[in-house]
Amino acid sequence: MKSKFLLVAFFASLPTIADHSWSSYHWARTTSSFDLIVVNSTTNDWDPFVTQAVADWSNSAVLNMTEASGSTSKKDRRQCRAPDGQIRICNLEYGQTGWLGIAGISLDSNGHIISGYTKMNDTYFSWDYYNSDNWKLSVTCQELGHNVGLGHQDEIFDNQSLFSCMDYQDPPYEYPNAHDYEQLETMYQHTDSYNSYSSGGNDGGDGGDGGDGGCNSPPGKGCNKGELGNNSAIGWGVSLGRRGNLETFIRVDANGIRHITHVRWVDEEAHKHQH
Repeated sequence: MKSKFLLVAFFASLPTIADHSWSSYHWARTTSSFDLIVVNSTTNDWDPFVTQAVADWSNSAVLNMTEASGSTSKKDRRQCRAPDGQIRICNLEYGQTGWLGIAGISLDSNGHIISGYTKMNDTYFSWDYYNSDNWKLSVTCQELGHNVGLGHQDEIFDNQSLFSCMDYQDPPYEYPNAHDYEQLETMYQHTDSYNSYSSGGNDGGDGGDGGDGGCNSPPGKGCNKGELGNNSAIGWGVSLGRRGNLETFIRVDANGIRHITHVRWVDEEAHKHQH
């Protein structure tokens, strides 16, 4: 399902998008603002970026992200299963899968988010093209933004810098901007009859869906062939469409829960610079 985007004026020289929500996805809650736990299962080198992105999104008037320590075992980071009602963020050398970062959310029968996860692929963040603080912070910020229901600001204006991490620009911008916060206030201006988030402290290795974005193939084989955009047998379900380096998938499990995955594929320019 694609959102409708409306064009409005934003100052004289910088047009922007009136609605950059990710479809109608949002967390259900009974209060005007809520505390959302982000289980940090990243290694120490990623901690500063997670902490900064969590703090930046917590500047919203309707959302406060709370960072909790999670398991950093390779098994848990590979699976990156989100506890019910929470988000988990992980990093690992997932292999030359073609994707730089992914954000996944699971929806209940009312379309409310009930869990979310983010994976950062160290295989590509070790490349010179992506191995910088601004790329790491920007992608962390963007994927966590997807986890709370935000889409991209520049769906219409290609290659135009909007100075938001919810943007495609290169070099990337590391932080949310005022319109991101305004969009969150619009998305969460109403309350619901129940809470789909959890304030519990379960970090476990189990929990909700974490996709199947790992790669256990040997170098040069299977998902490690390094083919840009190779998404075969990943388990994300059916593609809802690809635009540039971005693609969205949907999978419905046996319980009827919808799992939506947003994928940021590696830029072809990165391949050119690396090889």
